Amino acid sequence: MALFGGIMLILLGFLGVKFPAFMWYLSIGWQFRDAEPSDIAIGINRFIGYFLIVVGACYILSFFFPTIG
Repeated sequence: MALFGGIMLILLGFLGVKFPAFMWYLSIGWQFRDAEPSDIAIGINRFIGYFLIVVGACYILSFFFPTIG
């Protein structure tokens, strides 16, 4: 389960880093008509993407090295 979860977190993180406006739209933007994300919202989504990549990598490492965690 940790391997699959880690891969999914890394994929979500990659989407958040590469396409932060799209991730903003999926999380909040769909609630408003003709709304655009601010620079802060894009920066936060990009930061969350990097964070998810790190957490996903930790999950994968804990799968291969269970005695570490």
